[in-house]
Amino acid sequence: MEGQPNSQLTSKLELDSRIFAGLSYLSVLFVVPWITKRDDKFVMFHVRQGAALFLAEVVVWFVLWLLESFLTTVFSSGALTLISVLYKLAWLFFAAVSLAGVYFAVKGMEKQLPVLGLLSRNLKL
Repeated sequence: MEGQPNSQLTSKLELDSRIFAGLSYLSVLFVVPWITKRDDKFVMFHVRQGAALFLAEVVVWFVLWLLESFLTTVFSSGALTLISVLYKLAWLFFAAVSLAGVYFAVKGMEKQLPVLGLLSRNLKL
């Protein structure tokens, strides 16, 4: 049952599992629950999504940096406004996805994040 609390863990999901699952969405901190809670399936569900989110962030920031480098070389300072807007939009998107992931984890839900949920299924952690 996607989006609902895990039926095996029910509403008595341990607080530390929910906290570690929420920690998975805070950038590189997904490594902490990955190392400490490898045997907890609920936490590992969120670790996989947190790792996918982190990888997506790294790729997007790198692409934006390349774009910024190219545009500022070709168009001088005129491209800085466009790049600034793209950076802000990317930051807002990743912040919103991170907050959604933390919310679902703390509530004890195994809900897939848009797009990243599909990517996280293929991660072997």
